[in-house]
Amino acid sequence: MLEIRVIDKEDVGKVSNFIARLNSSEESHIGYCGKDKEEIAKYMINDISDIKYTDSFVVAYEDNKLVGVLGFDADLEESSVEIWGPFIVPNNWDVVFDMWKKMTDLLPSEIESLEMFPNLKNIQVCQLAKNLSFKKHSDETILIFQRKNGHELKSVSIEELTPEYYLDMMQLHDKAFPGAYYSGQQIIKRLDEHKRVFIITNNGNFCGYIYVEAEPEFGEANIEFFAVEKSDRGTGIGGQLLTGALKWLFTFEDIESVRLCVNSTNGSAITLYKKVGFQHLYDLCAFTKNLEKSC
Repeated sequence: MLEIRVIDKEDVGKVSNFIARLNSSEESHIGYCGKDKEEIAKYMINDISDIKYTDSFVVAYEDNKLVGVLGFDADLEESSVEIWGPFIVPNNWDVVFDMWKKMTDLLPSEIESLEMFPNLKNIQVCQLAKNLSFKKHSDETILIFQRKNGHELKSVSIEELTPEYYLDMMQLHDKAFPGAYYSGQQIIKRLDEHKRVFIITNNGNFCGYIYVEAEPEFGEANIEFFAVEKSDRGTGIGGQLLTGALKWLFTFEDIESVRLCVNSTNGSAITLYKKVGFQHLYDLCAFTKNLEKSC
């Protein structure tokens, strides 16, 4: 007997383990959803905040066995959601449209757009996105730097962002990444002991920045954004920012790897990352869909 319903608190353990298992295979992988069951559970409980997970995730059970999970992480300020899944065991894929209907019924009225980030090898979800009239926005390449290669990093000099350079950093970020999931102002508000912006200046002139997030509890970290002023490109500043950020991230003894995401067509950036020591991990497809609002 098949049951599709909204998740409840008692499901979290099973759901996080289920997502971690399926997300470990590229053929069922969704970007940014994680592969560690404890990290996934913590994120669902603590970080999905605008719409709590008990109002944004649905599960499918067949004969009391979990066979599917689908949900969304809402950003009400941006009127958008990031889709988690669908994660469905192969033999039960036919439940996907019923799950999709159940999930979209939970969407708040103010949501205007949906985003999906399936792995390029996740053929079923890529095809689902097309069937649901999503538009492919871009291909994204995920790169990784392992702690074991940290000894290869050169010594560089970078400095932490200070208030006198807030405006420079915000202007460069918003120009380089218009419409990104964090604006320059939002990044500055996020800064804490695990989230830092580092910069390089030359005779008081702002040259570039890098924003990183460390997650020592889960042994990983991400380079979220970095950019160099147009007049300073080609001078090695990008490599210095990356190297300095990596060195800081690896001061956390529990961090084993650092990841970053770059548009697959940005060959010059990928070349720079690989020159510093990053290695290719996998590729994602970025899909978006604008919702039609009834009058």
